[in-house]
Amino acid sequence: MDDTHAPATTTASPYRVYWVTWIILLVITVAMLAAESFHMPRWFLLIFLLLFMMVKATIIGGNFMHLRYEKRNLAFMVASGILVTSLILFFFIRPEARYVLQHSSH
Repeated sequence: MDDTHAPATTTASPYRVYWVTWIILLVITVAMLAAESFHMPRWFLLIFLLLFMMVKATIIGGNFMHLRYEKRNLAFMVASGILVTSLILFFFIRPEARYVLQHSSH
């Protein structure tokens, strides 16, 4: 029998990295949402949430923006941009958030 038309062996899906990344991001997101129900100190909750937001941004940048295959200079520039933008947004939004929390009817 001629083996030239034999079916190719199955290999891992080229989308496996994206599925695994999606699952990891989903687990981290659920952990971040559930963290509020553990009644931990506010400062610890804030650090926990900020840390995992940075982890998620790193995973997204590395896998979906393909930065893990780029030179370190480019990855560093993108990471610096994300960090600076995050800090700017945090410092602009924080006063408004504090005002809303102080004037909300609880």
